[in-house]
Amino acid sequence: MKELTINISKDFSKYIGGREKKIAQFSGEDFRERFIEENFKDYDKITIELDGTLGYPWDFLDETFGVMARRHGKEKFWEKFNFISVNTYVTDKITYIVNHSKQTD
Repeated sequence: MKELTINISKDFSKYIGGREKKIAQFSGEDFRERFIEENFKDYDKITIELDGTLGYPWDFLDETFGVMARRHGKEKFWEKFNFISVNTYVTDKITYIVNHSKQTD
C-alpha cells in the first residue's frame, strides 16, 4: 500500500485562506489542486496532519475536502483519507462537510 502524509502547516502554510485562489492566498482551491488532486490517484492512503495552522475557515475545508467527497463519493473519500489533529473541532468540521456532501455525476 502506497501512503502519503501531508502536514498542512509545514508543506503548505500556517496561514490558511478562503475558498478560491482568485480571492485568497493559500486557498482551499490551491491546496486541493497542488496537494490532493496531484496525489489522489498515486496513493492508496493520504494522511493529513492539521495541527500548526492559525485555524481553518469553513470554505477552505469545503473547497478542499467537500469537493473531493462530491467528486469521488463519501465512501471512497473515507477509504483514501485519514486526518490527524489534537483538536477534534477541525476533524469534526471535515466529517460534517464530507458526510453532508452529495456526489456529483
